[in-house]
Amino acid sequence: MREEDHKTRLRGTWPLALTANSTGSLPRWTPPVWQAASLLCLVVVFVVFVRIRLLNFPLERDEGEFAYVAQLALDGVGPYQLAYVVKLPGTYLAYTVIMGLFGQTTAAIHLGFLLVNLANLAVFYRVARRFLEIPNAMIGCACFALLSLSPGVLGLQGHATNLVVLAALGGMDCLLRARESGRGSLFWWSGLCFGLAFLFKQPGLFFGVLAVAVLFRDAAQERPARWRRCLGRVGLLAAGIAAPLALVCVAMLAAGVFDRFWFWTFRYAAVRAAMPSAEVAAVNLQLFSRQMGIDKWIWPLPAVGLLCLWRGHASRDAKFFVTALLFFSGLAFVAGLKFNLHYFLVMLPVISLLIAMGMAAGMDAARGKSSSWLPMALFALGCACMIWAHRDIWLEANPDEASRIIYATNPFVESVEVAKYIREHSPPEARIAVMGSEPQIYFYAHRHSASGYINMYDLVEAQPYASQMQESLLRDIQTVRPEYLIRVKVPLSWGPWSVDDESSLIKLDEYARKFYEVDGFVALFPDHADYTWGPEAAGKTSATGEYIIVMKRNKVPSIN
Repeated sequence: MREEDHKTRLRGTWPLALTANSTGSLPRWTPPVWQAASLLCLVVVFVVFVRIRLLNFPLERDEGEFAYVAQLALDGVGPYQLAYVVKLPGTYLAYTVIMGLFGQTTAAIHLGFLLVNLANLAVFYRVARRFLEIPNAMIGCACFALLSLSPGVLGLQGHATNLVVLAALGGMDCLLRARESGRGSLFWWSGLCFGLAFLFKQPGLFFGVLAVAVLFRDAAQERPARWRRCLGRVGLLAAGIAAPLALVCVAMLAAGVFDRFWFWTFRYAAVRAAMPSAEVAAVNLQLFSRQMGIDKWIWPLPAVGLLCLWRGHASRDAKFFVTALLFFSGLAFVAGLKFNLHYFLVMLPVISLLIAMGMAAGMDAARGKSSSWLPMALFALGCACMIWAHRDIWLEANPDEASRIIYATNPFVESVEVAKYIREHSPPEARIAVMGSEPQIYFYAHRHSASGYINMYDLVEAQPYASQMQESLLRDIQTVRPEYLIRVKVPLSWGPWSVDDESSLIKLDEYARKFYEVDGFVALFPDHADYTWGPEAAGKTSATGEYIIVMKRNKVPSIN
């Protein structure tokens, strides 16, 4: 046994890298650092340019939810009081920090996520260097930067999965360093990062499970197996994972909303996760593939990288770690069987790593030949082709046009104008209610919701709490009597309507017709919207059947 391998075994770790200077394994040839660095710099500059150019990209539903809850926090309203949501509070806290630093604007939010994206690149490079030489790690970074910008994963938006990736990569970096040094504190910090990944979005927990699997494999590979030390390390890791959730539970108890927090984020979240049938999941997967568009042609590349990893001379530990990362990233993506485009962001680190490994193998195969320049040239050509394929959004369209290209008649551009009208025609203390899943309207209007039900999906799905939620919404509106009711007639704002009991929604519709009058009508089209405000909005219709009605409360008092 070589001396360095013996020392590694004594530390209780296993060599990870694919490079010759640590394990003697191939591939050994890499492109000059200046080539990879130049390409990476060009890609990063391009990504920053696009993100800055589109900072004012209108918020979509998830962003609107995060921004509204963060706005409530900045207004002094505690969590889960005026917003009933199934997500854990990590992303809301991140939005609160971003908006507290940069302001309560769309541009400020996207500026914050530009910084998150750059942080992702930096930490991804640290992880990739455990497996690849510097130039190939840079190639992986360039790949990650472009893929994470793509409309195929809704990369221009500030989604929770961006934060999950950052926390998971941080956890992996700490884990890899902990296994090399044996320092217990690093195992705890690794767990803390994985705990934050869970707090940002529940499927982030799968990355913590990955870490546990890696530590148990470490113990199984040692001779003799050192299970006591393994359990100690797993205990430190688990303590770190549990710490963020424990702090949140204490905060919810102190705020007096623990029961509501636990219901929405665990009990009801579990109900929602179990709802999709196999048929619905298959439809969701087909829709995901279709919506991803040209980006799905990238999928064979990581498969090639995985094949090169297993057929090459990489260490067994590298093969296990990367394959396990692929497996658990896949679980994080498919959890809930909804297959939304931005869920795929959690797959991008391992996909970029595998693509870089495939590139490394191709470069090694071409070494010493007249065509040794070809793999790098092909990669640069692939980057150029991706930029060309998305030029309409990345380079040509303004933020509103880009939103309509991606989201069609979803009223994300129109939400800005609707909220502006409400803000200009109501006092700051006015309450409003949006009959649809468009929480970004609350954020833009800077008006509090009349009810905690800021998304309508939950009220119209065939789930055991639907009728109870409808009745609660009706009571809230009858009690608060919001200044404005905004009714959104867009299919995706409600989702598949499968509830059997609609009695409370029917009563709510009757209540709106009795005590509210039409004050605005927005007809939605794929490439524009027609706005009508004031009394002339009554009786307006939309040729597409998709519209927003803004209703103002009249002077007749509500009757409970």
